[in-house]
Amino acid sequence: MIDQELKYYEGIENLKIEIPTKNDYYTILICHHGFSTIKAGFHQFKLNPGTIAIISPNVILSTSDISPDLEVKQLFFTKTFLQKIFLKDEIVDELLLLNNNYPPMYELHTRFQLVADKFTAIKNEIDLQYAYHLDIVRLLVMEILYEYNRACEFCLLGFEKNMNRNYQVTYEFKKLVDQYFSTWNSIGQYASTLNVSAKHLTEVVKEETGHTALQIIHERILLESQFLLKHSTKSIKECALALGFETASYFSRFFKSHMNISPHAYRKKQ
Repeated sequence: MIDQELKYYEGIENLKIEIPTKNDYYTILICHHGFSTIKAGFHQFKLNPGTIAIISPNVILSTSDISPDLEVKQLFFTKTFLQKIFLKDEIVDELLLLNNNYPPMYELHTRFQLVADKFTAIKNEIDLQYAYHLDIVRLLVMEILYEYNRACEFCLLGFEKNMNRNYQVTYEFKKLVDQYFSTWNSIGQYASTLNVSAKHLTEVVKEETGHTALQIIHERILLESQFLLKHSTKSIKECALALGFETASYFSRFFKSHMNISPHAYRKKQ
């Protein structure tokens, strides 16, 4: 949680996320040097120099493989911060509406320095706090969002032409898993929604990801269970029910078989 509607940050401590978490604000970040692997919802992507990424609120988030030389600029802001600008809410909503079919990270190419300069301008406005500085910051954030959406459109033009059917099926499956992991407990339910056989879905997902469909479902359940155990006050039984398990003991066996630690011990672990 951020203590104001907007914050500028150049550190990387917040990106060292060993335990899955969720934020209640938007994050825009650009990468100058180094790299990091970010998992946001069902997407996993590598943040490299020259890229921009947006993480939406309430998306389960974790990171790995952070290079020692990682250098980023970050903006944290709430939707209400942008809503104070004199624009229709529909315009703000459209800019913040991310295409869930693709990882929320794109290359800026020749536009990178221009966007980086806007981050610097925001920092200066926040530091100096001259008259109308927040209004100017809002306009700069809007410009950055337009640059992100432009990069998104540019990348997807080529991406969609090269996207094969197996890739589409796999990503639609991952989207469904993110939505129904706690209520759908069979591959058949996902396959039926995608109008393919369970056997075909399993083969396609394995070919595209190297993991079975069941492994992807279990991984999503584990991510949510880690989040609930560390960031909620729910009892083990309540966590189990929220995740779709009939009993706490069934959930405990599932969790321990994958994590080599019981839910109770995991919650107490520092």
